[in-house]
Amino acid sequence: MNKSQRIYLNTGDTENQNQDKYIKVKLEQDIDNLEFMSLSLGTADVYQNFNADYGVLVGRVLANGGIGIPNTKISIFVPLTDEDANDNEVYSIYPYKTPRDKNNEGKRYNLLPRVGEKNPTTGIIKPKQPFGSFPIKEEIVGNPPFLSVYKKYYKYTALTNNAGDYMIFGVPIGEQTIHLSVDITDIGKYSMNPAAMVTNLGYSPNLFTDNNTKIKPSKDLNDLPNIETQEITVDIKPFWGDTENFEIGITRQDFRIRSVLTNTFTIFGSVFTDGDNSMWGENIGGGRHIYEMFRARNDANTTVGMYSKRIGKVTEKIYYYPANITDAQIDAGTSDPKTQMLLLDPSEYSIYKRNGDFVFIINCNRNKVITDELGNETSISDDSVNGIFTKFRGFLTLEIDSNELPMNFSGEIGLNTEVRPFRYKLKFPQYANRDHSFSRPTPDENTDTLNWRKQNYTFTGGKTYSLAKFHGTTWNNVDCGVNDSCQWDLINGFFKQDEINIAFEKDPFWNVGIIVNGDYEDYDNSIAQFPSNSSKTGVGGIFGSNWMNLSIYLPQLGYLVRGYSYPDRVRSADHFTKNNNDDTNNVYYYGDNTQEIAAGQFNTKFFARSDLNWTDIIEVPKTDILAMAEVIPKGFTQNDPAEALTGTEYRNGDYTPSDWSAPCPINGGKVNGTGNSGDPNDPKKYFYKGFDTADCIEYIISLGLV
Repeated sequence: MNKSQRIYLNTGDTENQNQDKYIKVKLEQDIDNLEFMSLSLGTADVYQNFNADYGVLVGRVLANGGIGIPNTKISIFVPLTDEDANDNEVYSIYPYKTPRDKNNEGKRYNLLPRVGEKNPTTGIIKPKQPFGSFPIKEEIVGNPPFLSVYKKYYKYTALTNNAGDYMIFGVPIGEQTIHLSVDITDIGKYSMNPAAMVTNLGYSPNLFTDNNTKIKPSKDLNDLPNIETQEITVDIKPFWGDTENFEIGITRQDFRIRSVLTNTFTIFGSVFTDGDNSMWGENIGGGRHIYEMFRARNDANTTVGMYSKRIGKVTEKIYYYPANITDAQIDAGTSDPKTQMLLLDPSEYSIYKRNGDFVFIINCNRNKVITDELGNETSISDDSVNGIFTKFRGFLTLEIDSNELPMNFSGEIGLNTEVRPFRYKLKFPQYANRDHSFSRPTPDENTDTLNWRKQNYTFTGGKTYSLAKFHGTTWNNVDCGVNDSCQWDLINGFFKQDEINIAFEKDPFWNVGIIVNGDYEDYDNSIAQFPSNSSKTGVGGIFGSNWMNLSIYLPQLGYLVRGYSYPDRVRSADHFTKNNNDDTNNVYYYGDNTQEIAAGQFNTKFFARSDLNWTDIIEVPKTDILAMAEVIPKGFTQNDPAEALTGTEYRNGDYTPSDWSAPCPINGGKVNGTGNSGDPNDPKKYFYKGFDTADCIEYIISLGLV
């Protein structure tokens, strides 16, 4: 059985991190491994000589007063010899008599890579922007002069591990110059991106290009905001040589980089809405009935057909819990979003938008950690001046403002009525059981509304997220006669004649929320490449009653602004909100109101009901983003070319998050959109990159975030 002895090297001393220490330790006689920090050393390697003429150098590279920084390069600088200075071949590769000398490209001594390398497993290229001059492995192995220089001058080189620790064994004793090279855009999960360096670290935008997505190139490493080099002189002591007390000595040298790191995460996605002149609500003969609210406006394809959709720039609001509101309070439901949440100011995060696509880069602001002696992340007080935040808790809302994409038209459902379009607004995440959507305060808010407001998501630094939306459908073309009495059922939250997430075999032009993807007559809907989960004779592929990942659909419905007393005071199809046979209640979500969302923000006008229009936030691994980029159609399923996707949060008819009641709203997520309780759930996961010119996968890659 192997026996180990741990040596504690006082990594908690943050005030003297740049001072070397020589730690002498009494050594037991029968051990196999020495353990210190997150490193270990086999004794078979160290007892080769009774008196060592070499030392062992260890240390940790730290930032923020206690976070270990991975992928930092450390070396013992070896000056160019006079003999090699006269050898043109060697000198052209290694001209450094001091670390400040520059090569023929004008770059000083450094250990940073000359080119980026693609990981064959993940497909990710690192670093995205290489600025160093260190040759890659293939150049060293395949080029004898490079190999000779490497063996002689880079003999004592190390790379910090995930805890920020390094070890160089066999270092010549005496004074040595220790060099550090680090690129803070290439340090694992704490890597900074150019946008965050401007927003969070205060660097001038003049140091960056392409809307703060790339670093302006320079041969002088001192001009690059992401590059840091340091040299420290260290007296290396012998590792082994005390024959009387059986002690060993380890030289420790820590480094503290100057940059104050912030931990960020990214949210990206795409949005689309219905076309100009498109909405649900159409006069089919002057009846002025409730069921006419469920009729696609003529010509009907402009409402249901994918070809007619359009894109615009999205408007977001991001709500969050500050660090003083604990996870325990939030999880227990004792927190109050109205008074304890805050609205993130747009100046506090990086925003990228184009028609249909969006990317938000947001700082973590809770759950602060440092790296402990063993290399593990350890929680500390969020008020500490040391450490780095790792989490963010909150939700966001999305809309396409009517000024961005106007809806300058109106219609009717019969004589003396007027129907005007409105566009959904959505909260992410939101979900509720049937008939438990948020509702108007009367006068106090009920439990359903309080639950809706409290639903949030926990984001983790270094990760990338997108959005998912359930495409609910409500079919209704039942003519009840003069008073519409057969439509009312105030117990289940929908009209009695509705078929919810179940009517794919019926006329799609009466099925609010359905999307037709198939080509028919003169409509080239398939050109949009939106995926289908079922089909209908005469119109081809259709989609509805299931989740779509990445791209969010914001439907346009019509609501009555005149003549609404005729259809029993109903303002719109109940796909949007619950209706009661009560004019005062039904008008609430179609006009400005004083209902609070959170953080002192009011007005829930046009927010879609939460018991049908479920939404969620999904983690998208960067490897999946690269895999999706290789898929040719914009719309695809995980059973198509994207079978290799590894993300576990993509929504479909099967997956139920731990704190949700079901995978889908009532009847949803069944194979072929049947909605029958006895039919199997649909295991496919549906994805759409974006409509028309939008492509959220291409966009996030173009911004250098993958």
